[in-house]
Amino acid sequence: VKDRALHSSPTLGRMSWEPRQSLTPSEFRKQANRKALERIPKDLYWKVAGLSFVVGACMELFMIKTGFYEKVTAIEAERRESLSEPPAWVLELQEQHKAATEKKK
Repeated sequence: VKDRALHSSPTLGRMSWEPRQSLTPSEFRKQANRKALERIPKDLYWKVAGLSFVVGACMELFMIKTGFYEKVTAIEAERRESLSEPPAWVLELQEQHKAATEKKK
């Protein structure tokens, strides 16, 4: 015997006694998500994509006009230069090691 439950019929829009499918929670979520996506008009996706493209282009133009990329390039060059030199404590250890090896000779 199939599970009978009172549910609305999608075609009639009224309550009816019909057998209801037993769905697992994941199947129920998939079905609910599919129905929700079907309610969104397709042209909305194109509008959102177009608006996102325009906003991104405006942001890039603003960053170019204000010299943002030049500042970031200079900061990155300074950071890489400072990282290319070993820290002071490493230099001190190297000098101590060099002095110790010279004493052994």
